[in-house]
Amino acid sequence: MSLATLTDTMFSAPIAHRDAVRYVASALDDFAITPELGSVWQLRYLYDDQPGSFRVVDMEIATPAGTLSSNDLWLRLPV
Repeated sequence: MSLATLTDTMFSAPIAHRDAVRYVASALDDFAITPELGSVWQLRYLYDDQPGSFRVVDMEIATPAGTLSSNDLWLRLPV
C-alpha cells in the first residue's frame, strides 16, 4: 500500500485529525518502507491551504537525499 493510501484512509476516519496523524506516525514503525529511507529522515505534515489551518491533508518524508511525497512511498508488513 502507498503512504498516500494510508494517509487518506486515516484522515477519512471519524476521528480527530491530530489522532490520525499520531496513528499514522506510529504505524510507520510497523511497516517496511520502499524506497529505503536510511537512518536519517523526518516526517513532515502538509496542512490545508486555508490561512491558519492546522488540518493535516498529507504527509511527506524528508531525507538527506531529498523529499519524498506520500505517493512515492510504499509500505508492506514484514513477513
